[in-house]
Amino acid sequence: MTFTPLEARSYYQHLINQDPQDPSGYLGMGDLAFYGGFYQEAISYFTQAINCDSQNFASWVGLTKIFLHYNSIQQAEECLIEALNVDPINHEALILATIIKIRLNEYAKGLDFLDKIGEDNESPYDSLSLYLRGYIACLLGDFEDGLEHLKSCEVLPPFNDKTNSNYQILWNNLGVANFRFKRFTEAENYLQNITQKFPLCDSISWLNLAMVYWAQDKIDQSIIIFEKIQSLQPKLWPWLKETKEYRSRGQEWLHEAIQNLQTESTIYNVGLYLGCVIPNRYPFIEAATRHVFDTLNIGVVDLEGASCCPAPGVFRSFDIETWLTLGARNITISEQLQRDLVTMCNGCYGTLNDVNYELKTDSEKRTLVNDNLNKVDREFQGSINVRHIIDVLFNEIGLDALKKRITHPLTLRVAVHYGCHLLKPMKTKPWTEDWEEPTFFDDLVEITGVTSVPYKEKMMCCGAGGGVRGALKEISLDFTREKLIHMRDAGIDAIVVCCPFCHLQFDIGQLEVNNIFKKQIRDPFNIPVIYITQLLGLAMGFDPFRMGLLKTPQEKGVPPMNKFELLFTKYKPLDLHNTSLFLPRT
Repeated sequence: MTFTPLEARSYYQHLINQDPQDPSGYLGMGDLAFYGGFYQEAISYFTQAINCDSQNFASWVGLTKIFLHYNSIQQAEECLIEALNVDPINHEALILATIIKIRLNEYAKGLDFLDKIGEDNESPYDSLSLYLRGYIACLLGDFEDGLEHLKSCEVLPPFNDKTNSNYQILWNNLGVANFRFKRFTEAENYLQNITQKFPLCDSISWLNLAMVYWAQDKIDQSIIIFEKIQSLQPKLWPWLKETKEYRSRGQEWLHEAIQNLQTESTIYNVGLYLGCVIPNRYPFIEAATRHVFDTLNIGVVDLEGASCCPAPGVFRSFDIETWLTLGARNITISEQLQRDLVTMCNGCYGTLNDVNYELKTDSEKRTLVNDNLNKVDREFQGSINVRHIIDVLFNEIGLDALKKRITHPLTLRVAVHYGCHLLKPMKTKPWTEDWEEPTFFDDLVEITGVTSVPYKEKMMCCGAGGGVRGALKEISLDFTREKLIHMRDAGIDAIVVCCPFCHLQFDIGQLEVNNIFKKQIRDPFNIPVIYITQLLGLAMGFDPFRMGLLKTPQEKGVPPMNKFELLFTKYKPLDLHNTSLFLPRT
Protein backbone atom coordinates (compact mmCIF):
# COMPACT_ATOMS: atom_id res chain seq x y z
CA MET A 1 0.00 0.00 0.00
CA THR A 2 1.29 3.46 -0.92
CA PHE A 3 0.69 6.48 1.33
CA THR A 4 0.83 10.14 0.47
CA PRO A 5 3.23 12.11 2.69
CA LEU A 6 0.27 13.60 4.55
CA GLU A 7 -1.24 10.15 5.14
CA ALA A 8 2.10 8.77 6.24
CA ARG A 9 2.61 11.66 8.65
CA SER A 10 -0.85 11.08 10.12
CA TYR A 11 -0.13 7.35 10.46
CA TYR A 12 3.22 7.84 12.23
CA GLN A 13 1.76 10.50 14.51
CA HIS A 14 -0.95 8.01 15.42
CA LEU A 15 1.73 5.47 16.35
CA ILE A 16 3.42 8.03 18.59
CA ASN A 17 0.15 8.95 20.30
CA GLN A 18 -0.74 5.29 20.74
CA ASP A 19 2.58 4.33 22.32
CA PRO A 20 5.09 7.16 23.02
CA GLN A 21 7.69 4.54 24.01
CA ASP A 22 7.59 2.81 20.61
CA PRO A 23 10.42 4.16 18.37
CA SER A 24 8.74 3.23 15.07
CA GLY A 25 6.52 6.34 14.96
CA TYR A 26 9.45 8.67 15.63
CA LEU A 27 11.56 6.82 13.06
CA GLY A 28 8.85 7.20 10.41
CA MET A 29 8.43 10.90 11.15
CA GLY A 30 12.21 11.31 11.01
CA ASP A 31 12.39 9.68 7.59
CA LEU A 32 9.61 11.92 6.28
CA ALA A 33 11.35 15.02 7.60
CA PHE A 34 14.72 13.90 6.23
CA TYR A 35 13.52 13.23 2.70
CA GLY A 36 11.54 16.47 2.81
CA GLY A 37 14.71 18.39 3.61
CA PHE A 38 13.66 19.35 7.16
CA TYR A 39 16.88 18.20 8.76
CA GLN A 40 16.54 19.73 12.21
CA GLU A 41 13.08 18.20 12.56
CA ALA A 42 14.52 14.86 11.40
CA ILE A 43 17.31 15.09 14.01
CA SER A 44 14.71 15.66 16.71
CA TYR A 45 12.61 12.62 15.68
CA PHE A 46 15.61 10.31 15.20
CA THR A 47 16.88 11.36 18.63
CA GLN A 48 13.52 10.58 20.21
CA ALA A 49 13.51 7.16 18.56
CA ILE A 50 16.96 6.50 20.03
CA ASN A 51 15.77 7.65 23.45
CA CYS A 52 13.11 4.94 23.21
CA ASP A 53 15.55 2.34 21.91
CA SER A 54 19.30 3.02 21.93
CA GLN A 55 19.74 0.07 19.53
CA ASN A 56 17.58 1.67 16.84
CA PHE A 57 19.89 1.14 13.88
CA ALA A 58 17.88 3.10 11.30
CA SER A 59 17.82 6.23 13.46
CA TRP A 60 21.58 6.16 13.98
CA VAL A 61 22.01 5.82 10.21
CA GLY A 62 19.56 8.68 9.63
CA LEU A 63 21.55 10.95 11.94
CA THR A 64 24.76 9.91 10.18
CA LYS A 65 23.35 10.96 6.81
CA ILE A 66 22.23 14.34 8.14
CA PHE A 67 25.58 15.12 9.71
CA LEU A 68 27.32 14.06 6.48
CA HIS A 69 24.99 16.42 4.64
CA TYR A 70 26.10 19.26 6.93
CA ASN A 71 29.74 18.12 6.55
CA SER A 72 29.88 17.58 10.32
CA ILE A 73 32.18 14.58 9.99
CA GLN A 74 32.98 14.01 13.66
CA GLN A 75 29.32 13.83 14.64
CA ALA A 76 28.55 11.64 11.62
CA GLU A 77 31.28 9.21 12.67
CA GLU A 78 30.06 9.10 16.27
CA CYS A 79 26.54 8.19 15.12
CA LEU A 80 27.79 5.61 12.65
CA ILE A 81 29.87 3.88 15.34
CA GLU A 82 26.64 3.40 17.27
CA ALA A 83 24.95 1.98 14.15
CA LEU A 84 27.81 -0.45 13.52
CA ASN A 85 27.69 -1.56 17.13
CA VAL A 86 24.12 -2.67 16.44
CA ASP A 87 24.79 -4.23 13.01
CA PRO A 88 28.52 -4.42 12.16
CA ILE A 89 28.02 -6.01 8.70
CA ASN A 90 25.20 -3.86 7.37
CA HIS A 91 26.23 -2.82 3.86
CA GLU A 92 24.63 0.62 3.95
CA ALA A 93 26.47 1.44 7.18
CA LEU A 94 29.76 0.15 5.72
CA ILE A 95 29.32 2.37 2.66
CA LEU A 96 28.69 5.36 4.95
CA ALA A 97 31.75 4.43 6.99
CA THR A 98 33.84 4.41 3.82
CA ILE A 99 32.59 7.84 2.78
CA ILE A 100 33.46 9.21 6.24
CA LYS A 101 36.96 7.77 6.05
CA ILE A 102 37.40 9.33 2.60
CA ARG A 103 36.38 12.71 4.02
CA LEU A 104 38.99 12.18 6.77
CA ASN A 105 41.65 11.18 4.20
CA GLU A 106 41.93 7.78 5.90
CA TYR A 107 41.79 5.78 2.67
CA ALA A 108 43.21 2.51 3.98
CA LYS A 109 40.54 2.39 6.69
CA GLY A 110 37.91 3.08 4.04
CA LEU A 111 39.12 0.08 2.05
CA ASP A 112 38.90 -2.05 5.21
CA PHE A 113 35.19 -1.29 5.42
CA LEU A 114 34.72 -2.10 1.74
CA ASP A 115 36.46 -5.44 2.27
CA LYS A 116 33.69 -6.35 4.71
CA ILE A 117 31.14 -5.95 1.92
CA GLY A 118 33.16 -8.21 -0.38
CA GLU A 119 31.98 -9.04 -3.91
CA ASP A 120 28.33 -9.78 -3.16
CA ASN A 121 26.71 -9.23 -6.56
CA GLU A 122 23.25 -9.47 -5.05
CA SER A 123 23.85 -6.56 -2.72
CA PRO A 124 22.32 -3.26 -3.87
CA TYR A 125 25.45 -1.61 -2.47
CA ASP A 126 27.88 -3.69 -4.56
CA SER A 127 28.13 -1.07 -7.33
CA LEU A 128 28.71 1.67 -4.76
CA SER A 129 31.45 -0.44 -3.21
CA LEU A 130 33.05 -0.88 -6.62
CA TYR A 131 32.79 2.85 -7.33
CA LEU A 132 34.36 3.80 -3.99
CA ARG A 133 37.24 1.36 -4.56
CA GLY A 134 37.98 3.08 -7.86
CA TYR A 135 37.58 6.50 -6.24
CA ILE A 136 40.05 5.67 -3.44
CA ALA A 137 42.53 4.18 -5.92
CA CYS A 138 42.50 7.47 -7.86
CA LEU A 139 42.95 9.47 -4.66
CA LEU A 140 45.99 7.32 -3.88
CA GLY A 141 47.41 7.99 -7.36
CA ASP A 142 46.76 4.54 -8.81
CA PHE A 143 44.75 5.79 -11.78
CA GLU A 144 45.08 2.57 -13.76
CA ASP A 145 43.40 0.52 -11.02
CA GLY A 146 40.97 3.36 -10.35
CA LEU A 147 39.91 3.52 -13.97
CA GLU A 148 39.37 -0.24 -14.07
CA HIS A 149 36.96 -0.11 -11.14
CA LEU A 150 35.18 3.04 -12.31
CA LYS A 151 34.66 1.72 -15.83
CA SER A 152 33.11 -1.45 -14.35
CA CYS A 153 30.39 0.75 -12.84
CA GLU A 154 29.20 2.09 -16.20
CA VAL A 155 26.81 -0.83 -16.78
CA LEU A 156 25.64 -1.13 -13.15
CA PRO A 157 22.75 0.63 -11.43
CA PRO A 158 22.50 3.34 -10.24
CA PHE A 159 25.29 4.59 -12.54
CA ASN A 160 23.82 3.31 -15.82
CA ASP A 161 20.77 5.58 -15.63
CA LYS A 162 21.71 8.51 -17.87
CA THR A 163 18.99 10.70 -16.42
CA ASN A 164 20.28 11.03 -12.86
CA SER A 165 23.20 12.61 -11.02
CA ASN A 166 24.99 9.32 -10.37
CA TYR A 167 25.67 8.93 -14.11
CA GLN A 168 27.06 12.47 -14.25
CA ILE A 169 29.28 11.93 -11.23
CA LEU A 170 30.71 8.66 -12.55
CA TRP A 171 31.47 10.08 -16.00
CA ASN A 172 32.98 13.22 -14.49
CA ASN A 173 35.31 11.09 -12.38
CA LEU A 174 36.16 8.92 -15.38
CA GLY A 175 37.10 12.11 -17.20
CA VAL A 176 39.24 13.34 -14.28
CA ALA A 177 40.93 9.93 -13.82
CA ASN A 178 41.81 9.76 -17.52
CA PHE A 179 43.08 13.33 -17.34
CA ARG A 180 45.33 12.47 -14.37
CA PHE A 181 46.50 9.40 -16.30
CA LYS A 182 47.34 11.79 -19.19
CA ARG A 183 44.76 10.23 -21.49
CA PHE A 184 43.54 13.60 -22.69
CA THR A 185 41.40 12.40 -25.60
CA GLU A 186 39.44 9.96 -23.39
CA ALA A 187 39.09 12.61 -20.68
CA GLU A 188 37.79 15.12 -23.20
CA ASN A 189 35.24 12.60 -24.55
CA TYR A 190 33.83 11.80 -21.10
CA LEU A 191 33.55 15.43 -20.04
CA GLN A 192 32.15 16.61 -23.36
CA ASN A 193 29.52 13.85 -23.08
CA ILE A 194 28.34 15.21 -19.74
CA THR A 195 28.29 18.87 -20.72
CA GLN A 196 26.47 18.14 -23.98
CA LYS A 197 23.81 15.95 -22.38
CA PHE A 198 23.43 18.21 -19.36
CA PRO A 199 24.29 21.83 -20.29
CA LEU A 200 23.28 22.97 -16.80
CA CYS A 201 25.29 20.24 -15.07
CA ASP A 202 27.51 20.95 -12.07
CA SER A 203 29.96 23.76 -12.89
CA ILE A 204 32.82 21.56 -11.71
CA SER A 205 32.36 19.35 -14.81
CA TRP A 206 32.72 22.41 -17.02
CA LEU A 207 35.82 23.43 -15.07
CA ASN A 208 37.35 19.98 -15.52
CA LEU A 209 36.70 20.18 -19.27
CA ALA A 210 38.40 23.59 -19.35
CA MET A 211 41.43 22.10 -17.63
CA VAL A 212 41.60 19.25 -20.15
CA TYR A 213 41.52 21.80 -22.97
CA TRP A 214 44.20 23.87 -21.23
CA ALA A 215 46.48 20.84 -20.83
CA GLN A 216 46.26 20.32 -24.58
CA ASP A 217 47.05 24.00 -25.22
CA LYS A 218 43.50 24.60 -26.48
CA ILE A 219 43.46 27.97 -24.72
CA ASP A 220 40.62 29.53 -26.73
CA GLN A 221 38.30 26.60 -25.94
CA SER A 222 39.27 26.89 -22.26
CA ILE A 223 38.34 30.56 -22.16
CA ILE A 224 34.96 29.81 -23.75
CA ILE A 225 34.34 27.28 -20.96
CA PHE A 226 35.49 29.72 -18.27
CA GLU A 227 32.92 32.21 -19.59
CA LYS A 228 30.27 29.46 -19.33
CA ILE A 229 31.31 28.81 -15.72
CA GLN A 230 31.00 32.52 -14.98
CA SER A 231 27.35 32.37 -16.04
CA LEU A 232 26.66 29.26 -13.91
CA GLN A 233 28.75 29.84 -10.79
CA PRO A 234 30.82 33.05 -10.78
CA LYS A 235 32.65 32.21 -7.55
CA LEU A 236 34.09 28.97 -8.98
CA TRP A 237 36.34 30.75 -11.48
CA PRO A 238 36.66 34.42 -10.47
CA TRP A 239 39.82 34.87 -12.56
CA LEU A 240 38.31 35.19 -16.04
CA LYS A 241 39.83 38.63 -16.51
CA GLU A 242 43.24 37.35 -15.41
CA THR A 243 42.95 34.31 -17.70
CA LYS A 244 42.30 36.54 -20.71
CA GLU A 245 45.15 38.79 -19.61
CA TYR A 246 47.48 35.79 -19.51
CA ARG A 247 46.29 34.78 -23.00
CA SER A 248 47.32 38.17 -24.37
CA ARG A 249 50.44 38.94 -22.27
CA GLY A 250 52.00 35.56 -21.58
CA GLN A 251 54.05 33.81 -18.90
CA GLU A 252 56.11 36.80 -17.76
CA TRP A 253 53.00 38.76 -16.82
CA LEU A 254 51.64 35.73 -14.89
CA HIS A 255 54.86 35.39 -12.89
CA GLU A 256 54.74 39.08 -11.96
CA ALA A 257 51.06 38.86 -10.94
CA ILE A 258 51.76 35.88 -8.66
CA GLN A 259 54.62 37.73 -7.00
CA ASN A 260 52.36 40.73 -6.34
CA LEU A 261 49.74 38.47 -4.73
CA GLN A 262 52.34 36.87 -2.48
CA THR A 263 53.57 40.30 -1.39
CA GLU A 264 50.02 41.36 -0.51
CA SER A 265 49.37 38.24 1.61
CA THR A 266 50.45 39.72 4.94
CA ILE A 267 49.32 38.20 8.25
CA TYR A 268 47.69 40.40 10.89
CA ASN A 269 48.19 39.25 14.49
CA VAL A 270 45.77 40.20 17.26
CA GLY A 271 45.12 39.70 20.93
CA LEU A 272 41.53 38.39 21.10
CA TYR A 273 39.53 39.83 23.98
CA LEU A 274 36.49 37.67 24.83
CA GLY A 275 34.69 39.73 27.48
CA CYS A 276 32.04 38.16 29.70
CA VAL A 277 28.92 37.42 27.64
CA ILE A 278 30.60 35.35 24.93
CA PRO A 279 32.32 32.76 27.18
CA ASN A 280 29.32 32.50 29.50
CA ARG A 281 26.37 32.68 27.11
CA TYR A 282 27.47 32.45 23.46
CA PRO A 283 30.74 30.50 23.15
CA PHE A 284 29.86 29.65 19.54
CA ILE A 285 30.50 33.32 18.65
CA GLU A 286 34.09 32.81 19.76
CA ALA A 287 34.28 29.51 17.81
CA ALA A 288 32.93 31.09 14.62
CA THR A 289 35.34 34.03 14.95
CA ARG A 290 38.35 31.76 15.42
CA HIS A 291 37.39 29.68 12.34
CA VAL A 292 36.93 32.78 10.19
CA PHE A 293 40.13 34.44 11.45
CA ASP A 294 42.08 31.26 10.78
CA THR A 295 40.81 31.20 7.20
CA LEU A 296 41.76 34.85 6.75
CA ASN A 297 45.28 34.21 8.12
CA ILE A 298 44.69 36.42 11.15
CA GLY A 299 46.90 35.19 13.99
CA VAL A 300 45.06 35.00 17.33
CA VAL A 301 46.59 34.98 20.82
CA ASP A 302 44.43 34.69 23.95
CA LEU A 303 44.69 37.46 26.54
CA GLU A 304 45.35 35.32 29.59
CA GLY A 305 44.22 36.93 32.82
CA ALA A 306 41.89 39.44 31.16
CA SER A 307 38.93 40.54 33.28
CA CYS A 308 35.61 42.25 32.62
CA CYS A 309 36.21 45.30 30.40
CA PRO A 310 34.38 46.77 32.61
CA ALA A 311 30.95 47.66 31.23
CA PRO A 312 30.81 51.25 29.93
CA GLY A 313 27.24 51.99 30.96
CA VAL A 314 27.68 50.86 34.56
CA PHE A 315 31.20 51.40 35.93
CA ARG A 316 31.85 54.63 34.04
CA SER A 317 28.64 56.07 35.46
CA PHE A 318 29.72 55.50 39.08
CA ASP A 319 33.51 55.32 39.33
CA ILE A 320 35.56 56.63 36.41
CA GLU A 321 38.93 55.92 38.05
CA THR A 322 38.11 52.24 38.57
CA TRP A 323 36.68 52.03 35.06
CA LEU A 324 39.88 53.52 33.58
CA THR A 325 42.18 51.35 35.68
CA LEU A 326 40.49 48.03 34.97
CA GLY A 327 40.22 48.83 31.28
CA ALA A 328 43.88 49.87 31.12
CA ARG A 329 44.94 46.63 32.86
CA ASN A 330 43.27 44.62 30.08
CA ILE A 331 44.98 46.71 27.44
CA THR A 332 48.41 46.16 29.01
CA ILE A 333 48.02 42.39 28.53
CA SER A 334 47.79 42.91 24.78
CA GLU A 335 50.57 45.53 24.92
CA GLN A 336 52.90 42.92 26.40
CA LEU A 337 52.13 40.69 23.40
CA GLN A 338 52.74 43.64 21.03
CA ARG A 339 49.43 42.99 19.33
CA ASP A 340 46.38 45.16 18.76
CA LEU A 341 43.49 44.19 21.01
CA VAL A 342 40.41 43.01 19.10
CA THR A 343 37.02 42.64 20.72
CA MET A 344 33.79 41.05 19.47
CA CYS A 345 31.50 43.09 21.76
CA ASN A 346 30.25 46.64 21.29
CA GLY A 347 30.25 47.30 25.04
CA CYS A 348 33.79 46.02 25.50
CA TYR A 349 34.81 48.08 22.49
CA GLY A 350 33.10 51.12 24.00
CA THR A 351 35.14 50.78 27.19
CA LEU A 352 38.53 49.59 25.95
CA ASN A 353 38.69 51.89 22.92
CA ASP A 354 37.63 54.91 24.95
CA VAL A 355 40.06 54.08 27.79
CA ASN A 356 42.87 53.68 25.27
CA TYR A 357 41.96 57.02 23.66
CA GLU A 358 41.62 58.93 26.94
CA LEU A 359 44.88 57.65 28.42
CA LYS A 360 46.77 58.38 25.19
CA THR A 361 45.45 61.97 25.07
CA ASP A 362 45.18 62.92 28.77
CA SER A 363 48.49 62.76 30.68
CA GLU A 364 46.88 63.40 34.07
CA LYS A 365 44.53 60.42 33.75
CA ARG A 366 47.41 58.31 32.45
CA THR A 367 49.55 59.15 35.50
CA LEU A 368 46.65 58.40 37.86
CA VAL A 369 45.95 55.03 36.22
CA ASN A 370 49.62 54.01 36.09
CA ASP A 371 49.96 54.76 39.81
CA ASN A 372 47.21 52.18 40.35
CA LEU A 373 48.66 49.69 37.84
CA ASN A 374 52.12 49.90 39.40
CA LYS A 375 50.67 48.12 42.45
CA VAL A 376 50.26 45.00 40.25
CA ASP A 377 53.49 45.55 38.29
CA ARG A 378 51.80 46.89 35.17
CA GLU A 379 52.06 50.09 33.15
CA PHE A 380 49.89 51.50 30.39
CA GLN A 381 52.16 52.51 27.49
CA GLY A 382 49.68 53.43 24.75
CA SER A 383 51.52 51.27 22.24
CA ILE A 384 48.62 49.44 20.58
CA ASN A 385 45.18 50.06 19.06
CA VAL A 386 41.87 48.70 20.32
CA ARG A 387 39.74 47.49 17.42
CA HIS A 388 36.27 46.07 16.94
CA ILE A 389 36.00 42.92 14.83
CA ILE A 390 33.97 44.90 12.25
CA ASP A 391 36.86 47.35 11.97
CA VAL A 392 39.29 44.46 11.33
CA LEU A 393 37.08 42.79 8.74
CA PHE A 394 36.06 45.99 6.94
CA ASN A 395 39.22 48.10 7.14
CA GLU A 396 42.06 45.60 7.65
CA ILE A 397 40.98 42.66 5.48
CA GLY A 398 38.65 44.57 3.14
CA LEU A 399 35.52 43.63 1.25
CA ASP A 400 37.33 42.57 -1.93
CA ALA A 401 39.49 40.03 -0.10
CA LEU A 402 36.49 38.71 1.84
CA LYS A 403 34.42 38.31 -1.33
CA LYS A 404 36.99 35.86 -2.69
CA ARG A 405 36.33 33.60 0.32
CA ILE A 406 32.58 33.32 -0.25
CA THR A 407 31.77 29.87 -1.67
CA HIS A 408 28.14 29.43 -0.56
CA PRO A 409 26.25 32.72 -1.18
CA LEU A 410 23.09 33.07 0.90
CA THR A 411 19.73 34.36 -0.33
CA LEU A 412 18.23 35.80 2.83
CA ARG A 413 16.67 39.10 3.82
CA VAL A 414 18.25 40.31 7.05
CA ALA A 415 17.93 43.18 9.49
CA VAL A 416 21.37 44.58 10.38
CA HIS A 417 21.69 45.95 13.92
CA TYR A 418 24.71 48.19 14.51
CA GLY A 419 24.32 48.81 18.24
CA CYS A 420 25.32 51.94 20.11
CA HIS A 421 28.97 51.65 21.18
CA LEU A 422 30.14 50.54 17.75
CA LEU A 423 29.43 54.07 16.49
CA LYS A 424 29.53 56.50 19.38
CA PRO A 425 31.40 58.63 20.35
CA MET A 426 32.49 59.17 16.74
CA LYS A 427 35.69 61.05 17.66
CA THR A 428 37.27 57.83 18.95
CA LYS A 429 36.02 55.54 16.18
CA PRO A 430 37.58 54.67 12.79
CA TRP A 431 34.43 55.24 10.75
CA THR A 432 34.26 58.00 8.16
CA GLU A 433 30.48 57.92 7.74
CA ASP A 434 27.70 59.81 9.48
CA TRP A 435 26.81 57.77 12.58
CA GLU A 436 23.10 58.33 11.93
CA GLU A 437 23.20 56.67 8.49
CA PRO A 438 26.19 54.32 8.35
CA THR A 439 26.47 51.64 5.67
CA PHE A 440 29.78 49.84 6.42
CA PHE A 441 28.19 47.00 8.42
CA ASP A 442 25.47 46.55 5.76
CA ASP A 443 28.15 46.41 3.06
CA LEU A 444 30.07 43.77 5.01
CA VAL A 445 26.97 41.67 5.54
CA GLU A 446 25.89 41.82 1.90
CA ILE A 447 29.10 40.25 0.54
CA THR A 448 27.63 36.93 1.80
CA GLY A 449 24.81 37.26 -0.73
CA VAL A 450 22.13 38.37 1.74
CA THR A 451 20.10 41.55 1.36
CA SER A 452 20.27 44.09 4.18
CA VAL A 453 16.69 45.29 4.44
CA PRO A 454 16.00 48.86 5.62
CA TYR A 455 13.62 49.13 8.55
CA LYS A 456 12.18 51.82 10.79
CA GLU A 457 14.27 53.00 13.78
CA LYS A 458 17.26 51.02 12.54
CA MET A 459 19.76 52.93 14.72
CA MET A 460 17.66 52.56 17.88
CA CYS A 461 19.27 50.79 20.87
CA CYS A 462 18.40 47.11 21.35
CA GLY A 463 17.40 47.95 24.93
CA ALA A 464 20.02 45.98 26.82
CA GLY A 465 22.78 48.52 27.45
CA GLY A 466 23.43 51.07 30.15
CA GLY A 467 22.41 48.66 32.89
CA VAL A 468 18.78 48.99 31.77
CA ARG A 469 18.29 45.24 31.23
CA GLY A 470 19.57 44.50 34.74
CA ALA A 471 17.65 47.25 36.55
CA LEU A 472 14.50 47.87 34.47
CA LYS A 473 13.96 44.74 32.41
CA GLU A 474 10.43 45.52 31.21
CA ILE A 475 11.51 48.95 29.94
CA SER A 476 14.52 47.32 28.33
CA LEU A 477 12.31 44.76 26.57
CA ASP A 478 9.91 47.48 25.40
CA PHE A 479 12.79 48.84 23.29
CA THR A 480 13.35 45.33 21.97
CA ARG A 481 9.65 44.84 21.24
CA GLU A 482 9.54 48.01 19.15
CA LYS A 483 12.63 47.05 17.14
CA LEU A 484 11.35 43.50 16.56
CA ILE A 485 8.03 44.83 15.26
CA HIS A 486 9.81 47.11 12.77
CA MET A 487 12.09 44.26 11.68
CA ARG A 488 9.20 41.85 11.19
CA ASP A 489 7.22 44.46 9.27
CA ALA A 490 10.19 44.73 6.87
CA GLY A 491 9.84 41.03 6.02
CA ILE A 492 13.18 39.70 7.26
CA ASP A 493 14.49 36.14 7.65
CA ALA A 494 17.10 36.82 10.33
CA ILE A 495 18.77 39.49 12.47
CA VAL A 496 22.53 40.08 12.06
CA VAL A 497 24.45 41.56 14.99
CA CYS A 498 28.07 42.32 15.93
CA CYS A 499 27.66 42.36 19.72
CA PRO A 500 26.90 39.40 22.05
CA PHE A 501 24.85 41.54 24.44
CA CYS A 502 22.67 42.77 21.56
CA HIS A 503 22.57 39.11 20.44
CA LEU A 504 21.29 38.09 23.87
CA GLN A 505 18.70 40.85 23.91
CA PHE A 506 17.26 39.81 20.54
CA ASP A 507 17.62 36.05 21.15
CA ILE A 508 16.49 35.42 24.74
CA GLY A 509 14.71 38.76 24.68
CA GLN A 510 12.30 37.50 22.01
CA LEU A 511 10.99 34.86 24.38
CA GLU A 512 10.66 37.45 27.14
CA VAL A 513 8.88 39.89 24.82
CA ASN A 514 6.51 37.12 23.73
CA ASN A 515 5.62 36.54 27.37
CA ILE A 516 5.46 40.09 28.75
CA PHE A 517 3.92 41.84 25.73
CA LYS A 518 1.80 39.02 24.28
CA LYS A 519 -1.27 41.27 24.20
CA GLN A 520 0.54 44.03 22.29
CA ILE A 521 2.14 41.89 19.55
CA ARG A 522 0.22 40.18 16.75
CA ASP A 523 2.05 36.89 16.91
CA PRO A 524 4.96 35.55 18.94
CA PHE A 525 8.40 36.44 17.55
CA ASN A 526 10.66 33.64 16.33
CA ILE A 527 13.40 35.37 14.32
CA PRO A 528 16.85 33.74 14.17
CA VAL A 529 19.70 35.93 15.41
CA ILE A 530 23.14 35.44 13.85
CA TYR A 531 26.51 37.00 14.68
CA ILE A 532 28.54 38.42 11.81
CA THR A 533 31.28 35.76 11.88
CA GLN A 534 28.65 33.01 11.96
CA LEU A 535 27.13 34.52 8.81
CA LEU A 536 30.54 34.83 7.14
CA GLY A 537 31.48 31.28 8.15
CA LEU A 538 28.28 29.87 6.72
CA ALA A 539 28.85 31.72 3.43
CA MET A 540 32.43 30.44 3.41
CA GLY A 541 31.10 26.88 3.52
CA PHE A 542 31.90 26.03 7.16
CA ASP A 543 30.06 23.34 9.09
CA PRO A 544 26.95 25.03 10.60
CA PHE A 545 27.31 22.92 13.75
CA ARG A 546 30.79 24.32 14.33
CA MET A 547 29.40 27.80 13.70
CA GLY A 548 26.88 27.24 16.52
CA LEU A 549 23.92 27.63 14.18
CA LEU A 550 22.62 24.15 14.93
CA LYS A 551 22.79 22.26 18.19
CA THR A 552 22.38 18.60 19.07
CA PRO A 553 20.70 17.52 21.22
CA GLN A 554 18.14 20.30 21.37
CA GLU A 555 18.58 21.32 25.02
CA LYS A 556 15.96 23.69 26.35
CA GLY A 557 17.12 26.98 27.83
CA VAL A 558 20.45 26.92 25.97
CA PRO A 559 21.13 29.54 23.28
CA PRO A 560 20.42 29.98 20.46
CA MET A 561 16.78 30.18 21.49
CA ASN A 562 15.38 30.81 18.02
CA LYS A 563 15.96 27.96 15.55
CA PHE A 564 17.92 28.35 12.32
CA GLU A 565 16.14 25.85 10.05
CA LEU A 566 15.16 28.77 7.82
CA LEU A 567 18.80 29.41 6.95
CA PHE A 568 19.18 25.88 5.58
CA THR A 569 16.00 25.43 3.56
CA LYS A 570 17.95 25.80 0.32
CA TYR A 571 20.43 23.04 1.14
CA LYS A 572 20.19 20.18 -1.34
CA PRO A 573 19.05 16.77 -0.01
CA LEU A 574 21.90 14.39 0.76
CA ASP A 575 23.02 12.21 -2.14
CA LEU A 576 25.13 9.33 -0.83
CA HIS A 577 26.66 8.89 -4.29
CA ASN A 578 27.73 12.51 -4.59
CA THR A 579 31.38 11.71 -3.90
CA SER A 580 33.57 13.11 -6.66
CA LEU A 581 37.26 13.55 -7.27
CA PHE A 582 36.73 17.20 -8.01
CA LEU A 583 34.73 18.26 -4.95
CA PRO A 584 36.53 21.15 -3.20
CA ARG A 585 37.36 20.65 0.46
CA THR A 586 36.50 23.27 3.05
